[in-house]
Amino acid sequence: MRTPTSGARPTPSTRSSSRRCTGRPTRACGHGLRSEARGTSMKRTDRALNSSGRGVLVTGGCSGIGAAVARAHARLGDHVVVLDRDPPQGSLPADVIWVGGDVTTFEDNARAVQAVLDIAGRLDHFVGNAGIHDGGISFRDTSGAEIAEIAHAVLGVNVIGYLLGARAAVGALQESSGCMTFTLSDASYVVSGNGSGAIYSASKHGALGVVRHLAAELAPRVRVNAVAPGGVVTRLRATVPDGSSREIFDDPNDIERVIADFNPLGVVMTADELADLYLFLSSPQARGMTGEVLRPDGGLSVRTTTTSSSHEAHRNEGIPS
Repeated sequence: MRTPTSGARPTPSTRSSSRRCTGRPTRACGHGLRSEARGTSMKRTDRALNSSGRGVLVTGGCSGIGAAVARAHARLGDHVVVLDRDPPQGSLPADVIWVGGDVTTFEDNARAVQAVLDIAGRLDHFVGNAGIHDGGISFRDTSGAEIAEIAHAVLGVNVIGYLLGARAAVGALQESSGCMTFTLSDASYVVSGNGSGAIYSASKHGALGVVRHLAAELAPRVRVNAVAPGGVVTRLRATVPDGSSREIFDDPNDIERVIADFNPLGVVMTADELADLYLFLSSPQARGMTGEVLRPDGGLSVRTTTTSSSHEAHRNEGIPS
């Protein structure tokens, strides 16, 4: 695993900042993506999944998988709000609402839910997606103080952020008989060779527990499912021991080769491909599913055990997801 380098202290994209929205939510600075979609014929799968006009909230929705899910819902005519620290920078259609805020505070999650209710009158789909990585740190080579700092940051976003978002959304989802979909990871299942450190693995195992518990507790009014990708190249950031953060992927082309070599199917999924799975889980076709996790990870569950040398090579390359 390549250890992230030090630098000026940018905060993870899910954290609050001076640029956060303090008044009414703002429209995303898109480039007419919605109007372009409406000017073309809907794909057959879109027509099957379409129940236009739903209220949708996506956390961490200004980049990566979250932005792809927001675009996919907007393409169907849904009313979409994203909660993220940073503005979308042109990654979203112009009619998607951005709420600047911190997923680790209940108040900001509640503001985002209210924004959906204000524009749609209902909330049908809550997507818990905001996340940060631990950079694949070595447990033995990291001090106790550094472990504590990184764990508070990563667990705060990846687990507490999910809990607070779900709590803010649950009342409105019960009213609409809606659903929740969470972004997990291959690190919810695979604990070595995938570029994850102990803290990130703990957070994604914890998030799996959140999904399963909420699915049991909230049935039958609210369905709760998840998508656990493997090795998707996005702008995912890592918190490192000195308190700074950086994007995980130095060279996307190089890491795609490593990802393809790591999974049995030799595939590298894109965020836009994954977005269709979130649409499916929120559709009537998935009405019999709760507590389920879709795993588009190239078949890691059937991957044979690697040799120690191969394992170390993959660990040095790093394949965070």
